[in-house]
Amino acid sequence: MPLPSPVSPTLTKPALRAATQSTLNAIDPADRVNASHRLAEHLQGSDLYRSASTIFAYAALPSEISLDPFMAAALADGKCICIPAIDWATKSMSPAQIHNLDTDLESGRYGVRVPIAACPLVEPNNIDLFLIPGLAFDRSFNRLGRGAGFYDRLIESLPSPRPQLAGVCFASQIVETVPTEPHDHPMDRIITEIGELKTQ
Repeated sequence: MPLPSPVSPTLTKPALRAATQSTLNAIDPADRVNASHRLAEHLQGSDLYRSASTIFAYAALPSEISLDPFMAAALADGKCICIPAIDWATKSMSPAQIHNLDTDLESGRYGVRVPIAACPLVEPNNIDLFLIPGLAFDRSFNRLGRGAGFYDRLIESLPSPRPQLAGVCFASQIVETVPTEPHDHPMDRIITEIGELKTQ
């Protein structure tokens, strides 16, 4: 199914963050759950998923589209699933392998769910697919994050050729233009609950 037309005009990064966060906060909880399950179906049916053994995902914030249904299914399929272990002092993140969503996650700073200390770290160059959240994406595959730069620094450290980067969001987060700076890294594709955008 094609993605809808972009719905937002060009805004500054702070203004676009505020506008998109308002959109996210307004999503009905039941719609959020349904969208997360539809997203899982799209991801599991993708060529990316079939070819990936080790996947870097994320533990969603309450307003984000959740990857929990996808991660549960991927773990059942025998995939290696990692989520960010966050170092707030250096504003950096490292992939940490989880085996169980109920026992391997705990609430960290700002309510962000993080892997428990016992979860082993995984070298980023062993990751086949990165699933990356954002506040907004555009049809040129640009991503607007929350401003701390965690993902941009992680992407910058990846070896060449770089693994596939898939932006993950609600379809309502696709905007006309995301303002970019030199340190911003575009995605290879964007996956939502209703469809997918990818480079040729």
